[in-house]
Amino acid sequence: MSEHVADKLVRDFQDRIISGTYRGVYDLDAEGLERVMECQATACAVAYAELYQLPADLDLDGFLERMRMGGSSRIEIERRGNTIDWRELHGGKCVCPLVTRGVIPLEAGLCRCAIHWVRKLFERHVRGPVHVELVDSAAQGAEDCTFRIVIEDVARPA
Repeated sequence: MSEHVADKLVRDFQDRIISGTYRGVYDLDAEGLERVMECQATACAVAYAELYQLPADLDLDGFLERMRMGGSSRIEIERRGNTIDWRELHGGKCVCPLVTRGVIPLEAGLCRCAIHWVRKLFERHVRGPVHVELVDSAAQGAEDCTFRIVIEDVARPA
């Protein structure tokens, strides 16, 4: 058996395990689901920052500029002081790699992960609380995923 075929078999095996796990995750109560989605978002945000080479020392403006220019999807960003409207142009599809690869179904509960993911990315580049509100999403039938981010203090710690 070639290494490529063996790797695919192992990946398929892992995907089936994750798929089965998510059948249970989606059945959790609100508190349990929130905890799982926050943990998943933390891991995803760290991996994303590494993959797209987002230095932790970028200030907020530098971070926003980098996110406008590239990443896993096109993002429209409108900033009004400490309020930011963040619209990920997805064409009605979720871009979570677990969903795009068909490992897990898209359900509204997964949007909790997206909220935490956006918050975790912003927290790397600002000081103070970051509040993220989901305005619309592909899981709710929208073309794009839209978030409203409110930051109390945009200055970086000294």
